[in-house]
Amino acid sequence: MFDLFSDPVKVAKQLEIITNEFGFATWETLYSLALEVAFAYLIGLPLGVLLVTGEKDSIRPLPGWLMQILNVVINLLRSVPFLILMIITLPLSKIIVGTKVGTMATIPPMVIAAFPMVARMVESSLREVDHGVIEAAQSMGASAW
Repeated sequence: MFDLFSDPVKVAKQLEIITNEFGFATWETLYSLALEVAFAYLIGLPLGVLLVTGEKDSIRPLPGWLMQILNVVINLLRSVPFLILMIITLPLSKIIVGTKVGTMATIPPMVIAAFPMVARMVESSLREVDHGVIEAAQSMGASAW
């Protein structure tokens, strides 16, 4: 039977590896998470606002074909499983970051997977704003911006 804890030398060696590399691995995780979240919000927040304000009969209507393209792209990226999306975007990681392996290489696929979620979240939050509040702001002189 396979027993990891039968040899004290192996256990000591494994604990040494864990204690030496745990801090660095935690740091890598936190900084990649911070970059992924920042870039996902940098792309997703304006896109979510655009989805609400660009509708027909909204604050700043956009052409129907553009709104259709935005909705299709967001729905398509939301529906692709992450593992498949990561494999598809590995060449993009190579172009942007310079490598397909490592912590930095995971950032572009994670951003591509996360920004559609952020865009839909922002869109649904903005749709909950009462239309009367928007009309009141416009009547008091608020611009579309």
